[in-house]
Amino acid sequence: DDGNQIDNDACRNSCETARCGDGVTQVDVETCDDGNQVDTDVCRNDCSAARCGDGVVHDGLEECDDGNDVDTDACREGCIAARCGDGVVHVGVEACDDGNNVETDACRNDCTAARCGDGIIQADIEACDDGNDVDTDACRNNCTDARCGDAVVHEAMEQCDDGNDDDTDACRNNC
Repeated sequence: DDGNQIDNDACRNSCETARCGDGVTQVDVETCDDGNQVDTDVCRNDCSAARCGDGVVHDGLEECDDGNDVDTDACREGCIAARCGDGVVHVGVEACDDGNNVETDACRNDCTAARCGDGIIQADIEACDDGNDVDTDACRNNCTDARCGDAVVHEAMEQCDDGNDDDTDACRNNC
């Protein structure tokens, strides 16, 4: 009994010793005290305020909380779950993440690296990309346009292609 009517000091008005979990926040001792044993709400069971980075996912406040400051794992800074398109490469899950919706740049919208043969023409890098392994059609396997003189006979385009400039051999320069 401390003889006062202050309920948030070390002695409650009921003459009980104040403690974490009694529902009354002790001044200069506790950040909060909601009086329950729910550790995922705004007040932790140790009477500290819930915060991003404390290792507990708080209902309605966070998507995740892994308790670290690593931005490239499954839980980003700010307790936001990593996802394709967020602009941060989720290590071991994504090859790239440029955070845009441009499908024709170096990083595809599914966070895989663009490559020759994926069926999508990379702007300023590939002339064509038909997504197949046929080197004799209009798009070569190296994603360049088929042309006379490239030493590959292209279906429905050429009769021959010896890849040289000798117009007097078996294949003329116009293929």
